[in-house]
Amino acid sequence: MILQTDRLILRPLTLADAETAYHGWTGDEEVAQYVSWLPHHSIDDTIEWLKEVEWKHDCEGSPRLQDNYIWGFVLKETGELFGSGGLIWEESYGLFQVGYNINKTHWNRGYTTEAMRAILDFAAVDLGIRKVAGGHAKENHASAKVIEKLGFVYDHDGITPHVDGIRFFDSREYVLELDAR
Repeated sequence: MILQTDRLILRPLTLADAETAYHGWTGDEEVAQYVSWLPHHSIDDTIEWLKEVEWKHDCEGSPRLQDNYIWGFVLKETGELFGSGGLIWEESYGLFQVGYNINKTHWNRGYTTEAMRAILDFAAVDLGIRKVAGGHAKENHASAKVIEKLGFVYDHDGITPHVDGIRFFDSREYVLELDAR
């Protein structure tokens, strides 16, 4: 499923994106500073992640319902893949949660907000989702801006664990009611 905005093309990621993703954002410790996953230590980590987020299709080629919908963010003007984001099923909330990561050379340009608006429209219209969760580390002011620009409403403070089970960070948790735009 390909989505488009004024400046971006959002497309499913493929294994061919491993090198770009690893060197652009999945292997960057600064990009991963405020997320629950650890920075990838090798291209093999990124390949394994890409296999996990790969879109599944039925025999007619239509996307199957799944527990995550992740797109690569591509600049229309240049064709450059610079980030990823989407919807991840969060069992503890019983909701899809938004998530996103982009190459730091593209921070503060409004790309993440633009991409996530398109993804939220897809969630409402194509998947019939009426409520999603979002959150950010309290220190991650850039992500707070994205969440607020998207219209999320603060729900509560939380503690988010890293996948290593050792580290945690204080977070702010939000919800967003969607309509069939």
